Amino acid sequence: MPKTKISSTDLIWIFREKLSSFDDCSPSIPIGIVPSDNGWIAVTPARYRTGHPICVRRIKALEKQLREVYVLAKD
Repeated sequence: MPKTKISSTDLIWIFREKLSSFDDCSPSIPIGIVPSDNGWIAVTPARYRTGHPICVRRIKALEKQLREVYVLAKD
């Protein structure tokens, strides 16, 4: 199945929408989308990774789901 091309901005918006459904994770946590060898990865600042481990696990789980559906569009 072909993956849908998406901009990093739209991808961040999807992360925020999905995170808003969880009570234990703020959708305002800083997220960046970075191109990688495997397509893209979601990154957060170190301060949030250590201070909000539950959010980081949720972001990684969402990343795994979304990477199967979306490919980062070329700018």
